[in-house]
Amino acid sequence: MEEEDTRLQQRRQAAATRAAAAPSIQLLSRPDSPHLAAIPPDDRFGRTGRLRIMQGYDASQPPPEPPAQALGAAMQYRTVDELCDAVRHHHRSYNQKRRQMIVRGARALLTRLNGYPGDTWEQRWLASGSDAAPMTWMDHPDLPQYDRYSPTLLGMNALLQLRVLRPSYSWMLDSRTKVNTAQFIEHNGGNALTKLRQLAEYQGSLLRHQRDAEAGLARVMIRTGKTIEQITGDDLLYYADVVKTSGRQRREHLLWELLVRLGPLATEAPTLRAAWSAKGNTRQHSTATLVDRYGIPPSGVRDLLADYFEEIRPGMDYGSLEGLAYRIVRLFWWEILQINPQQTDLRLSTDVITAWRERLALTTDGRERREVHSVLFAIRGFYRDLAEWSHDDPVRWGVWVAPCPVPRALSRAAAKNKRRQQSQMQSRTRMLTPLLPTFLTAVNEHKQRSALFLERARAAGHDLQFEVEGYVFVRDAPPERLAIDERARVWARLAPGQPRPNWIRGEAKRIDVTGVEDDGFWCWAVAETLRHTGIRVEELMELTQLSLRHYTAATTGTLVPLLHIVPSKTDCERLVPMTPELVQVLLAVLRRAKGGGDHVPLSVRYDVTEKVHGQPFPHLFSRRVGARQEVLSGHYLRGILSHLAVVAGLSDAGQPIRFTPHDFRRLFATDAVNSGLPLHIAAALLGHLNLDTTRGYTAVFPEHLIAAHQAFIERRRQLRPIGEDRVAEDDEWSEFENHFLLRRVALGECHRPYGTPCVHEHACTRCRFLRVDPAQLGRIDEMAENAEQRLVEAKDRAWLGEVAALEESIKHLRIRQSEAQQRLSHGSNPFAQQIQD
Repeated sequence: MEEEDTRLQQRRQAAATRAAAAPSIQLLSRPDSPHLAAIPPDDRFGRTGRLRIMQGYDASQPPPEPPAQALGAAMQYRTVDELCDAVRHHHRSYNQKRRQMIVRGARALLTRLNGYPGDTWEQRWLASGSDAAPMTWMDHPDLPQYDRYSPTLLGMNALLQLRVLRPSYSWMLDSRTKVNTAQFIEHNGGNALTKLRQLAEYQGSLLRHQRDAEAGLARVMIRTGKTIEQITGDDLLYYADVVKTSGRQRREHLLWELLVRLGPLATEAPTLRAAWSAKGNTRQHSTATLVDRYGIPPSGVRDLLADYFEEIRPGMDYGSLEGLAYRIVRLFWWEILQINPQQTDLRLSTDVITAWRERLALTTDGRERREVHSVLFAIRGFYRDLAEWSHDDPVRWGVWVAPCPVPRALSRAAAKNKRRQQSQMQSRTRMLTPLLPTFLTAVNEHKQRSALFLERARAAGHDLQFEVEGYVFVRDAPPERLAIDERARVWARLAPGQPRPNWIRGEAKRIDVTGVEDDGFWCWAVAETLRHTGIRVEELMELTQLSLRHYTAATTGTLVPLLHIVPSKTDCERLVPMTPELVQVLLAVLRRAKGGGDHVPLSVRYDVTEKVHGQPFPHLFSRRVGARQEVLSGHYLRGILSHLAVVAGLSDAGQPIRFTPHDFRRLFATDAVNSGLPLHIAAALLGHLNLDTTRGYTAVFPEHLIAAHQAFIERRRQLRPIGEDRVAEDDEWSEFENHFLLRRVALGECHRPYGTPCVHEHACTRCRFLRVDPAQLGRIDEMAENAEQRLVEAKDRAWLGEVAALEESIKHLRIRQSEAQQRLSHGSNPFAQQIQD
């Protein structure tokens, strides 16, 4: 391959470490030394039989070359007495008793190491086996063991501060007596440490995250022998890789961002994830790698495929190129080689083509492949491009020209498949339209419920119970011993015997109350934003504080809020007018993103399609994850929307229904066009370059039915008597207007057709033509309360007929009340209202 992972050697070493029971090291000792036996490596199992955490793959590996003029380089060739004098001078500010204890421990450790072979103290440290025994390295008779090994530990930390020893990351992370990274960073940090602590990112983090960043920085400085200014991105990436491959929690994100802002990593990616992705598999690959990743053996066709993708790459985005490579390389040529391993050109026999089509029709697990025509189009385009390019460059492309294995008639079937897919999408839109109000109601209820859950959890003390909607929880917040133990999240657990409510995601016993509230808020914010704008999910994630604009009309002076949508799928930049409801939602999102600060923290979004990280921007839809600010991912958004659909109990014909982000886009387009918005305006709002695409979103009903109905109306108009087309007289107009003036009733308006009588004899609450005014909800509540009181009396007096009538009245009152509340919560499409005005 052209692109070799820069960390491939370390990964192989990590795999070998995982496969072995213990690190394979070579123990050296002097024949004339009293310390002939080196310390054996730590066992994978502790004294109690529990499996210990995996050692890092750098155990027993020599440290990297120190920089020129490094302090540790001068210390490597000093004698035991000289080093003890240096330790004594370094701790001259300590009292005599403690200074003597430190020197005693350093002398004992140096004396022991002096018995092992090596020209430097680092070589003797490796030869002693201590680097592979972080849990047992002090179990030696010559080392002071009283007072919990304090002299040896103090002496070891003194030698680390003087840069005499540079143990592996594995040893520093696993050592039973932890390295005092705080003392090391204070002594070796210098002015750079002061500047680092003055950064806004540092001061805005929790104390625990600050200590984690400083501890990681100290370990990198100890291992590399460098100062803060000399640290490079590879140094920190190597340390992060050791931490990751050994199964530990990674806490280097804040440290990376601090060093980027401070200056040593100014030329690197802005976040650790971006740097890791740039050197890993989640990055953009070369065209040769896109071919070789599917195991294509070296051949002329392999080189042709690489050249072909290189030729078309400038005109395609990476996501499309990667998908095309999958179709041509994996689904076509790899399958051809499985059928005929001796195939060396693109001229395929009839038997091979037939076998390939049979294999293409099914997936690897035996199911029918849904997307076949895109593969056929890709293969046909591949052969057609080679034939066309052969006219311009016959030497390069002419030798590969061959008959296309996909006939034209087979590719024409794609039109039928497209119509079938469009029909399925329209059917789904018709099915989701009546379910949308129920879903939005559930979203609002869950937002309020999750906020109440967090509020009551914070108010409860440790092991105290609190109740939310009939469920009893117990607060889980043990007392914090130190300020560094400050918790960023609120935790709880269900009380014994309590069933788990369906509005809490996951099955963990400890409930992340903060996460539940996060899910409730972001589900509400995403659903409301998508239904009011119809933007794509990737456009939603790209919204920043700079996306909120406004426009002042020159004629009226009215301030119109606008939402700026950056170019995405179709490279179409646009401005979407914001309704008052959307403005309120985005202001709540803005306050949430600021997190109590003066501005929205910068965050970097990873584009899963293009495989690139963007630049730091104040993204609105971002949240705090540990010590870093992360943009909400598409996977997370789909998860919370699907979960809320389950909570709402949505179903159609007995089958559960899920809402996806793209469903809101189709519902928005359908509602807008059906409400009278011109198709070309809807296309501009949606960012469509082709009106047919928008028409496919909005054609909820079959066109032939609409055309037949219009023809039927025209024929009926031709058959109507001529007298019906006369001009209405004044008396008739007066009667018509008075008829509608009488439609106003106490609870709202009657919408029965003109000229029809009131069939319910003015029992409006039972009439389906009554449109309740939301302002009259209080009156309905009073009527329902009065009816319930009369129902109690009727039951007491055994007035069975009155009981049946009152129960029917209460039922219709609840229906009218629900209709009014839905109108109050979910108005009509905002752009339809603008047209009506």
